[in-house]
Amino acid sequence: MLKRLAGRVDRLLTFKRASVYALLLIALYAVASVQVLLAGNPPLNSAGVPIGGDYIAFHSAARLLLSGRGADIYDQAALAAVQDQLLGGRIANFYDAYRNPPFYVLLYVPFAALDLLPGYVLFTVFSLGCLALALWLLVAEMPALRSRWPGLVILVLAFPPVYFGLIDGENATLALLLYALLYRSLVRGEDRAAGVWAALGLFKPQLFVVFPLVFLARRQWRALAAYIVTAFALAVVSLLLVGPEGMQAWLRILFDQESGNASVNAWRMASLKSFFDSLLPRQMWLAMGLYLMTTLLLLSCLVHVWSSRRLNLHLAWTFTVLTAVLIDPHLVDYDLTVLVAAAVSALLLIPELRPMAVGVFALLPLRAAVALGDSVSIQLSVLVLLGCIGVTLRAIRRKSVSNQEQSAYIR
Repeated sequence: MLKRLAGRVDRLLTFKRASVYALLLIALYAVASVQVLLAGNPPLNSAGVPIGGDYIAFHSAARLLLSGRGADIYDQAALAAVQDQLLGGRIANFYDAYRNPPFYVLLYVPFAALDLLPGYVLFTVFSLGCLALALWLLVAEMPALRSRWPGLVILVLAFPPVYFGLIDGENATLALLLYALLYRSLVRGEDRAAGVWAALGLFKPQLFVVFPLVFLARRQWRALAAYIVTAFALAVVSLLLVGPEGMQAWLRILFDQESGNASVNAWRMASLKSFFDSLLPRQMWLAMGLYLMTTLLLLSCLVHVWSSRRLNLHLAWTFTVLTAVLIDPHLVDYDLTVLVAAAVSALLLIPELRPMAVGVFALLPLRAAVALGDSVSIQLSVLVLLGCIGVTLRAIRRKSVSNQEQSAYIR
């Protein structure tokens, strides 16, 4: 059935047509963004919130570091004071917490030397650079796509999570770049490089937690050693930046504020955690239990896939990326940008995924959910992603790849 549906999608939605539709979607993004900016009062947009969304949290934390107050980047009063100054006091009691590990704030030091809006513009250019480099690295590993790179760029720019991440001043394209570097390193057998890239992803640990398991399953000890050494170095840098009290404050802010932050952003989350929370809003422990059970099941499958003696790396990588996003307990929609790292190869190798990719494109801008009653809903995008997991597992079991892809087997 899925093969027939994929065939119909291929006939109706050719690569050229998909590119045209994607251009229309990009045009809508541009119109919406300009309207929000023009109707606003900089540094606030038309909704009365800071232009660049969460970027102000990174910018203000870097400002504190530049002023020699690195230990205060997790202090609410200190960060709120900087943010109030950046906003000119236009939002009373405004506070957007910095939640990433201390070492990550170093990335924003060059941008924090500027005012808020110029810093955000420059960071957006940096983010687009990460996106471009990630695509270049991915296409380099898939020769069949090299002649179609202009259309691929258009499709990626139209992918809703990419747009959400850019307008929110988030780090989604940086995560995608690290995923692309990991993919390239795994394909080329560069174990130490893979370990380093995976450890650098600790700026958002929940999105990179699967990769040490991959190294263990494949017995890639050099990759695991590089991961541990890099992670230790980042921990030392973090300690030097904020001190022991700052490290404690970071852990405290993660646990104290995560539940409230997740509630506020629940409408735009798309993982197994948010799926069960939306389905069982009044049964917190049951929802958590189901989330943990499905997470353990997916991680067990992940270890089994990577432990295989005859493994198609492209298919295993697709399963890994899908697993990483689904088990992430705090996956906001812009984090789904990393799916691009799997889609480049998966849509070529697994035709049955193409209708599902269309579904993801359609559902994410709408944040679509089916209401079942008072506060109870089903997140449709998560169901589609679970379908992608099932189709990918079936392809792995059948090892249904062309002769041309046999070189991708690890023996």
